[in-house]
Amino acid sequence: MLSSGTKPEQIDRRRSLASIPVVNDCVSHTIDENGRLQLTIEIQRGSGFLSRFQPRIMKKRVRLDELGVFVFEQIDGKRTVKAIIEAFTRRFRTDRRESELSVAAFLKSLAQRRVISIVVK
Repeated sequence: MLSSGTKPEQIDRRRSLASIPVVNDCVSHTIDENGRLQLTIEIQRGSGFLSRFQPRIMKKRVRLDELGVFVFEQIDGKRTVKAIIEAFTRRFRTDRRESELSVAAFLKSLAQRRVISIVVK
């Protein structure tokens, strides 16, 4: 348990590459009218005073481009971040470092939006 004022544990590069992204249960996906993948995230309202004026469950929608769709489709609860980066590098023929930065930033964005959770071993 963290006390106030303590920072969360820092994860080194090796452990972060070995971690496994998992799609959260509150996420569903469909194909929109333009053939693009659309994620729908159901978020329960908070417990604060102003939250009383929000619906119990809010839905947020996120549309993914071709690169995002590829990465999202790689998330199966078994593949590591490293494996996803390697698949991305092969598919789009990009530099390894560029792929690593792009995929890591995208996964971080999905985690912040509550689309995925990342299991650190």
